Order: sequence, then C-alpha cells, then structure tokens
Amino acid sequence: MVGQTRAWRLGSLYMRITRSINEWQLEYHRPRHQNENMQDWEILDMDTAFSEPTVLERYMFAHTGDSLSLYPRLADRSVIVKPINPIFIPAGQQGTLFVSTPLWTAGFVGGQREPLFDIAINRPKDSWFGPDTIKGELCYATPVEGRTDLRQLVPRAFRAVTPVHFHNTSNTLLQLDRMNLPVQALPLFHCSDSGRIWTSQIRVVQDTPNRPPRIRIENRTPPQAGQVAFIQPPRIGEGGLFHMFDSFF
Repeated sequence: MVGQTRAWRLGSLYMRITRSINEWQLEYHRPRHQNENMQDWEILDMDTAFSEPTVLERYMFAHTGDSLSLYPRLADRSVIVKPINPIFIPAGQQGTLFVSTPLWTAGFVGGQREPLFDIAINRPKDSWFGPDTIKGELCYATPVEGRTDLRQLVPRAFRAVTPVHFHNTSNTLLQLDRMNLPVQALPLFHCSDSGRIWTSQIRVVQDTPNRPPRIRIENRTPPQAGQVAFIQPPRIGEGGLFHMFDSFF
C-alpha cells in the first residue's frame, strides 16, 4: 500500500522501509559497536525513533509495486575462518568441520533481478588474506565457532552454517590454522525443523603436502542438515573462485 511503513530490529540493526508512489525508502541505524550475541529480532512500531546516526537510502521508480521481500544472503566477500586452536588431520583421516558466518539482508521487488539494498545484519571487520600486502584479497574476519559435532554449534538466527569436509589422503599430518571461506560462491538453504540456515558443503582433499588441496563445492548439504528448502543462489559463479582457493590453507 502506498504510504505504508514497516520497521524491524534484527539483532542490533534497526531498519525501516517505506513505500511511496515513486520510490522505496530504506532507513537504518547500526551501532558503532554491534553485539554479535544479539541474535533475536522483533517488529517495531512504524514511528519508532532510531538512534543517531541513521542512513537513508531512496530508490526511484516510475511506479512502485505492491510488495518488497526481505531475504537472507551470505557475505559479499570471503570470510576468514580461524579456529581458536589449530586442528590436525592425521594421514588417511577425514572429518567435517561445521562453521558459521554472518548473514546479510537484501530487499527484492518484482521485476528486479538484483536487490535494492544488501546490508550486513552484524557487519564483520575488514581483513586481508594473503602471503603479503600485494598478493591476496580483502575479506571479512569474524569470531567463528568451528565444531566437529553439530550439536555443539549454537543455532544463531543471523549466521549460516557451512560444513567443510576434510580428507587427508597424503602420508603426512595436515594442520589447519585458518582458511578463507568463499561464502559468496555458496547457495543458501533453510531447515524448518532446526531453524538453521545452511550452505552447501565444501569438500577439501589433500593429496600431496607440498601442493594446494583439491577443493570442490558440492551440490548438497550434509545428512545432519535434514530437509532443507532453497533460499538464495550463490552471489558469483565458480569461475571466479580460483584466486580464493590458492590460499585456502
């Protein structure tokens, strides 16, 4: 309806969307220091006052449609995953590490393939991943819980679970200190039973200690995910991933 306004609090992010005849408006407030542990949400009164500073974005149309839909998305850059303690995979062994990364929220309207807006709910810190300041890429760094037992990974409304399956087929011990998770190349799914949001599984095979591992994005979630429903496709195709995988370990 023209003139209608809706407002929400997603974690510590406050946002308000208003429709007029010829434009959509997005107003939001993000605290300077966001609390990652705030994983709840609520619907607010449309005239709720936001703290300063606020951001106002306006999107002009010949005539606005009847609806705007909000969808979760994965981050628009790779996310550095660094376990608190190093993880070792002995020769011939394999296992799955479940990690969670922050979600964005995107607003889609009919007739538009790309979202009007695409913002982080809890924006992670910028970081650099690479051997030096020339070779590498700009990523995000965020506190990451990595668990080999999914039951120990606390469900969070604004984080998606990525299963990374490691298989060490070499004859030496493999040490995982950190990895550069290419979340923008992963599709997104939702499990209504558990309430978790999932990505597809990444499979990492280490054949030779002195060579990069073989990495494949699988077209499925692990059995532990249960029945899932598709939400969003990857942001980018696999063709843009080779430079990311060079520094996976």
